Amino acid sequence: MDTTITPLTFPGKEPGSIFSDMQATHIGIRTSDYEGLIKWYMEKLEFRLIRKWRAGDLKLAFLAPANDNSCWIEVISQDITGADAGQEARAFASGYHHFCMNVKNVDNTLSELARRGVATLRAPFDVPVIGKRCGFIADPFGNVIELTADMSPASA
Repeated sequence: MDTTITPLTFPGKEPGSIFSDMQATHIGIRTSDYEGLIKWYMEKLEFRLIRKWRAGDLKLAFLAPANDNSCWIEVISQDITGADAGQEARAFASGYHHFCMNVKNVDNTLSELARRGVATLRAPFDVPVIGKRCGFIADPFGNVIELTADMSPASA
């Protein structure tokens, strides 16, 4: 095994790329224990709670590391009640769900990706509670990628 320490080097940036505006923003993690996962990140890793909100039967939250606002975790949990709650909760498997890239315009980015043969998993939609327009795609192996853009104040 090679034990030589070699710092990472990055190829030059591509400012002329149509996707040069993409920036990582968050990683989505599903859980059946919404409050427990939030508490764990806050107590054990000293993450900060940015926001909690609901969307239908989903409970969501954004958590940021102690000293970093550039990339955070989105906690996603399904609020399931009724006779089939145990079975449905198991079907809503905990773990990785998606990573998110912020772009200037979700609709334009999805149009360019469609031109390149990338299917849209979920058409653009607005989430005023977090001020974002969102859309989803997947890579060839099914890994989900969310694209977001800031909503203009006029559209909120």
